[in-house]
Amino acid sequence: MKQLARLHWSTLAVSLVIAACLLLITALQFLDTVTRLRIIREGSYVELSSAIVWLAACVGYTFVARSDMGQIWHRATLLLLAGLRELDLHVRLTGESIFNEDTYFHAGISTGYRIYSILAIALIVTTVIRTVLVDARPLLTNLKRGERLARLVACALGLLVVAKTIDGLRGRAEDLAWNLPWALFELAESAEEVLELGAPIMVTVAVIVAWQQRQQETS
Repeated sequence: MKQLARLHWSTLAVSLVIAACLLLITALQFLDTVTRLRIIREGSYVELSSAIVWLAACVGYTFVARSDMGQIWHRATLLLLAGLRELDLHVRLTGESIFNEDTYFHAGISTGYRIYSILAIALIVTTVIRTVLVDARPLLTNLKRGERLARLVACALGLLVVAKTIDGLRGRAEDLAWNLPWALFELAESAEEVLELGAPIMVTVAVIVAWQQRQQETS
């Protein structure tokens, strides 16, 4: 009990998030296919929850770092883009993805949507490049030091990496002629969506920790 008391609340929160993700993934496998897909399909409960948490983290971080937003605007923008991505805004307006080359060359795509797509791509590229240039090295340095915020961000990134790795497993297995059990595809499908929900929750915990640290600095 004494060791548990010495743990920072964020460490307990991370443990609970990971445990909840594993529990939800397991529970989904006991549901019938229709119910399971109703929960995890594109635009449904899990994905919508992910978008809401990303956007909430964006608002929270903007509030916490408002005095430094001129230098670290890319972080809030990255959270905003993640939330909009979960809402499928990159395809929602016309059904054509801004990442698809047909968007820019197909005669049926309006000029307005092409301009929107170009601006969106420019914002994404600018944000990603600035994030890598400004934050990548400090993140690695802070991880080596064992700093709490860096570990929380690393946990969120880890969940996203795992989610993206198993995304589309069925298609890759078919392309490579892998004879994998169907239950494994269903498990990967559930795990991908749930882990993509766990990531913004981790980021939200990081935002709260950042706010607490700022409060301590100003007190």
